Amino acid sequence: MGELLSVAYPLIISTASNTVMQFINRVFLSRYSADALAACVPAGVLSFTLICFFMGTTSYTNAFVSQYHGRGKTASVSVAVWQGVWLGLVSGLILLVLTPAGRYLIDASGHPSAVKILEKQYFTILNSGGVLITVNTALAAFFTGRGRTKVTMAANMTGNGVCVLLSWLLIFGKGVVPELGIKGAAWASVIGQLCVMGIYLVIIFSAENRRTYRTARLVGLHKGLFKRLIKFGAPNGAGFFLDIASFGVFIFMVGNMDKYSLAANNIIASINMIAFMPVIGLGMANLTLVGRYIGRKRPEISVKVTWNAVKLALSYVAGLGCLFFAFPGFFVNIFGAPDSAEFAPILAASRPLMNILAFFILFDAVGIVFVDALRGAGDTRFQMITGSALAWCFFVPGIYCLVNISRSGLMAVWGWALAYVMLLAGVYGFRFNAGRWRTINILRD
Repeated sequence: MGELLSVAYPLIISTASNTVMQFINRVFLSRYSADALAACVPAGVLSFTLICFFMGTTSYTNAFVSQYHGRGKTASVSVAVWQGVWLGLVSGLILLVLTPAGRYLIDASGHPSAVKILEKQYFTILNSGGVLITVNTALAAFFTGRGRTKVTMAANMTGNGVCVLLSWLLIFGKGVVPELGIKGAAWASVIGQLCVMGIYLVIIFSAENRRTYRTARLVGLHKGLFKRLIKFGAPNGAGFFLDIASFGVFIFMVGNMDKYSLAANNIIASINMIAFMPVIGLGMANLTLVGRYIGRKRPEISVKVTWNAVKLALSYVAGLGCLFFAFPGFFVNIFGAPDSAEFAPILAASRPLMNILAFFILFDAVGIVFVDALRGAGDTRFQMITGSALAWCFFVPGIYCLVNISRSGLMAVWGWALAYVMLLAGVYGFRFNAGRWRTINILRD
């Protein structure tokens, strides 16, 4: 448990700082206009959906680094990192090509015209800077894969701090800084990611790392390892993409209900990040340690680490869920004044959903920990096939029927989302305990 906590807490703080940053930015946008609040989540989810295949693929660099580090192969650590970076750079070009397709999807969404204009502005800027996210994901693996998670914590907290400051300046306009509204929030996010990249590169090319890991000499493309990264990372990226895409479809379909439902749904999705992002950090730590002990040929310790991670995740989200039950208005009212004619119906629609969210985060947390354990072991194909099947054959069709056929409300929609994460947690937990992952070797050609 001690080792897990030492690796996990910087990642939890890092992802929590990202949550706080996004949360504050959305609060800023809610104070700017209701249309900006309604636009930021669908556009942000669409941008992230397009990025996440590449991000999921490059993030698998972390599994290679952790297993190579476990075997003491320092040169291979650097080679693995640079393969992820090359893949991240290529992905940036592809994302630029996909920008018109994303704008077309926004036009076809059925959202109010004023909201769609803002969605396209926000999406275009975020998607153009997507290469920074994919490259940073690979660069971060140099640190997280070796358990040096304090570096990623410091880099991300710095980038997020820059983003929050610039968001305030650029959204509202202060002094000589122009008022850019939702475009200002997007530019702030891009500049924050650029700061993170600068920090990573300075440390990676430090004299000590150049000497120990030969980081400057091993920048080139390594055909064999690049292929293995794609072999195991692409299923991880595809599964990640289809999972996030299903959530994106969920957000956009709810947007077809009405403007108030869309804004209320965005509030609940934003509050969900308070639970989701720190558990993501814990899952990353679990993936790192699972990979490390598989590299050392000690899978039984990987099992112990994973169950400790499940206990930690449940302790956190259970406490948070109790707060959601007891004080729903405290969280919801942050996004607007209850006595405001514009925000009153949005907040009223949001408060009952907090009861469902309290249970949603429990099962979501368990599923995240188990699926990251499977990823760390190389069992990415199962995650891709099973997770995608549940998302697109169960979750999305159910949401479609509730929104477009039965014309159900947000309570029914989030109830279906709860059933979906319960199913995911059960399937991934069963797969991990079955032990099929013990026979996979990602380092073998």
